[in-house]
Amino acid sequence: MFQSERFFREAWPQFSRAFESPTDAASEVEWITGLGALEPGARVLDAPCGFGRHSIELARRGFEVTGVDFSETELERARAAAREAGVALTLVCQDIRDLDFAGEFDLAVNLCSSIGYFSDDEDRLVLDRFWRALKPGGLFVLDTRNRDQIVRSLPAEERKRVNGWTLRIENAFDPATSRWRARWSRITRGGRGRAEAAELIGESEIRLYSAHELSAMLRPERWSRVDLHGGLDGTPFSLDAPRLVLVARK
Repeated sequence: MFQSERFFREAWPQFSRAFESPTDAASEVEWITGLGALEPGARVLDAPCGFGRHSIELARRGFEVTGVDFSETELERARAAAREAGVALTLVCQDIRDLDFAGEFDLAVNLCSSIGYFSDDEDRLVLDRFWRALKPGGLFVLDTRNRDQIVRSLPAEERKRVNGWTLRIENAFDPATSRWRARWSRITRGGRGRAEAAELIGESEIRLYSAHELSAMLRPERWSRVDLHGGLDGTPFSLDAPRLVLVARK
């Protein structure tokens, strides 16, 4: 178990697709694969893969894709989406802390703020697992939120329309621990003269890392090269960049 496991098993599948655009996935995959200069048939690891939007875009480009996620709900969606897209995916239901690949992949990706949900030691273990999964010369791309930007810009509350209903996210960031806690609720509008009501769906917690912290956890001495970017489009990294992207060559 980890702090947000129940949230990702029960709550996140209710609205995950509202936050993650297939259009964005296509452009992000185009940039990632351009970095790697991958040949058709190259093997790619996408972990966690969620409902498969990046995995499918990678498979469309002729790569042999293995997607790993611990949510069977999201994997079933990925299977259905792959069938509809006419591509083949290998999908594995597994916690990314238990990845056990060795020297098998030309590219591995950990996208959409999927690091930081475990303890610091377990996060280091996850990064080690990705290093081990790659072939010599393989590429690892990690994409998460930029702690230094979110410290200054995280709103106390956010709202998003999801399939005809309103999702409210109440945010709190603890600068002493770098942990971002969120309460996710479904908003029901009251009738005439009545206040809106909120039904709590779930709570999440993530440890956000600064660029130097995450770079050190990656153990740069193990990689031939490590570069920082501010997005999955090659944007230069800065304190104001909303994303922190590490690109590491084994």
